[in-house]
Amino acid sequence: MTLRHRYASDCLIPMAAASKHRVDLLIIGPSAPPHNGMTLATDLLVKATETRFTHVRLDTADRRGLSNVGKFDLGNVLFALRHGIEFLKLLVTKWPRAVYVQIAQAWLPFLRDCLFLIPARLTHRVVIVHLHGSAFGNFYRGTSPVMRWVIRYAIGNAACGIVLGTNIGDVFDGIIRRERICIVPNGIPDYFANQTQHDRENSTPVLFFLGALVAEKGFLDVLRALPQVKERVGSFRVIFAGELCSQRDTEIAKGIIAKFALGDYVEFVGPIGPERKVSLFREADIFVFPSANEGQPFVILEAMAAGLPVISTTVGCIPEMVQDEVTGFLIHSGDIETLTEKICTLITRNSLRRGMGEAGRHRFMREYSFDRFAERICSVFSQVLTSHPDNAKVEAFTD
Repeated sequence: MTLRHRYASDCLIPMAAASKHRVDLLIIGPSAPPHNGMTLATDLLVKATETRFTHVRLDTADRRGLSNVGKFDLGNVLFALRHGIEFLKLLVTKWPRAVYVQIAQAWLPFLRDCLFLIPARLTHRVVIVHLHGSAFGNFYRGTSPVMRWVIRYAIGNAACGIVLGTNIGDVFDGIIRRERICIVPNGIPDYFANQTQHDRENSTPVLFFLGALVAEKGFLDVLRALPQVKERVGSFRVIFAGELCSQRDTEIAKGIIAKFALGDYVEFVGPIGPERKVSLFREADIFVFPSANEGQPFVILEAMAAGLPVISTTVGCIPEMVQDEVTGFLIHSGDIETLTEKICTLITRNSLRRGMGEAGRHRFMREYSFDRFAERICSVFSQVLTSHPDNAKVEAFTD
């Protein structure tokens, strides 16, 4: 059967009332702090569904910081086992109709996910998996035969596999049946309803980067582009927000800044919370995020909502978000020359910058608002929960 990429229906299906002693959903995911894409995704999901479905949440947050994510050490093993035990308690005491898991796309975090996925399967719970990245297919194909078997067993009979866009609609091929794949783009609240780029009066253009400060996210590429930007346009500022997670990358960044005398042009503000994030988006004129591996980054949606033109890469679902030469510019990951050119273009062409920012905000309002996300995700849950619990199937979704 040919996969027909489709969005969750906007038509919500009435759901039978939950049993007195049961909840509809057991939602597994982290809360902030630290503030990152996964904590935001979980918080938004809870907010979108809390008035429609009864639920209980297992908070998997690691308060030690982003640098601990994915490490294979005793602390992380014990941390995962604790969450596994808490999950079993909730499974027995709340007996949820469905278990929702935001799955990882690396072997160690996925094994952690198996502490939830396999008990849910063995107890015949309906399982909904949600992928917020785009590299699961590569992870699956590149791992060992034993790990591939574990992956198929853990999620192969999931009632629904949620992905972020049509670009990655085939990411579960060979694992989850194609008719059970559903596309639900991210959506966020409008933090900038009363202020957009027209209110900015920066004499010096401000570029903004927000994300984990690791090479894969592209912050070093931004730094490598700046010497030529400095030579061509002179006046600008770049604000980097996020946690420095790698000592090696930190040393490389310091070396670039020192070698090219960029100290007066760049500022590192560290990890930031929601209020500071909104403030920095309001200060900025251009959002730059040349990441090498993404799903559908919330930071780009936030930039679009703020009315900023976006410079990003052709990875994951970013080309579905950013319309090249309309709402921003798309480049290939690692292409420093083109990155430099696009930064200079937006710094020197004020009318283009404003026009792209306005187009991006209009696109955000149409496609990526929180209300649109809530309609789509609730439709998915409604259809899953109204199916037979031991043979759940997501019917055809149409937009």
